[in-house]
Amino acid sequence: MSITDHRTRPTDAPNRSAASGQPSAPWLIVTLREVTVKIRDKSFIITTLITLALIVGSVVFAGIMGDKTTTATIAFAENGRTAALVASANELALANDQKVELISHPVPSGTAALDALRAKDADLVLAPTPDGYSLTALKEVPGPVQSLLGEAASAQALEFNAGKLGVSPESLTAGSIVSPVLLDGDSERNSMAMVMGFIFSFLFYMSAMIFGMPIANSVVEEKQNRVVEILATAIPIRQLLAGKILGNMVLAMGQLCLFTGIGLLALNMMPTQVPFISVVFATAGWFLAFFVAGFLILAAVWAALGAMASRTEDLQQSTGPVIMVLVAVLFTGIYAKGTLLVIASYVPVISSVAMPIRLLSSDVPLWEPFASLAVAVAAAWAMVLFGEKIYRRAIMQTGSSLSWRKALKLED
Repeated sequence: MSITDHRTRPTDAPNRSAASGQPSAPWLIVTLREVTVKIRDKSFIITTLITLALIVGSVVFAGIMGDKTTTATIAFAENGRTAALVASANELALANDQKVELISHPVPSGTAALDALRAKDADLVLAPTPDGYSLTALKEVPGPVQSLLGEAASAQALEFNAGKLGVSPESLTAGSIVSPVLLDGDSERNSMAMVMGFIFSFLFYMSAMIFGMPIANSVVEEKQNRVVEILATAIPIRQLLAGKILGNMVLAMGQLCLFTGIGLLALNMMPTQVPFISVVFATAGWFLAFFVAGFLILAAVWAALGAMASRTEDLQQSTGPVIMVLVAVLFTGIYAKGTLLVIASYVPVISSVAMPIRLLSSDVPLWEPFASLAVAVAAAWAMVLFGEKIYRRAIMQTGSSLSWRKALKLED
């Protein structure tokens, strides 16, 4: 009597997958699983939406505050000199494009001016003194108003004293002007580069932590629960690792593109034109390209660390150097300047932030970002191969955690 074996043969699995319309490549199956599981996670969705709201809100708030005009009602005793000072202060603010407007509120006497201040009919009281003017408020004198009135008072005093001496005010101030000259860029562009550098470094740090660390946790959990031994019978170890890295990289890039795109769109829709917005748009593309290379390096290291660990607690110690690299990236985006920034722009991972900052702050020859990106891509390729070797050799090893040297000595 013959017995028919109804078990599925190994060669039937790919055919069945193809017939059902499912991807037959094992690495693609793992990649899709990583992506679908994450995007269905409520905490991930909520965090993404909150971050988007914060990005849009911060851009809108900065635009509103930057376009806001400080208005103050100035009460003063009817006096030609004081009234002229308020008028000249408004002219000075208009000439220098300062967002300050002073409203004159003349009253019969100084006492009446103080009464108007206490009744909140006026915001400030301006009164002449032997050495200039006093500016009285209930609680606080706004800094922009004080600065503007101080400039106007200095100009008024200069003109008055020059008239007493019989000379022109220009002759008294001749040779006193100090003009800033920058050999590299200008102050407005440097300020923009400082702000965007912080944003890029923070986004890199946040994305690397959110999508990089889970790779190590997932690997060590599968190893600790012996799930990887079951997976290895159906999926080659190399493709299992490739799927994990690619899945998290797709998620990281998707979220980063979303944050960057929404932020740039909000900037572009601001009522006032943001300086160097075209430079920011171009540099954002370079940042995304450098992010891919930097993330691949970190993902390979995290996968190797997870394979060498025997339990999740071991990662708290072994991932310390990786966290230090991410902190270095963060500090580079905030503080690095000059020669240090140039050197950092060619160091893989750190260059993910350093080179975009250089592109933002000055005109860099086109060959430099391409050369830096080539170095980063080469380092990513080498690190992925190295991390795959460690992962393949250490993932099936149980017991105590392994060091880099011990993992390299293991056989495939």
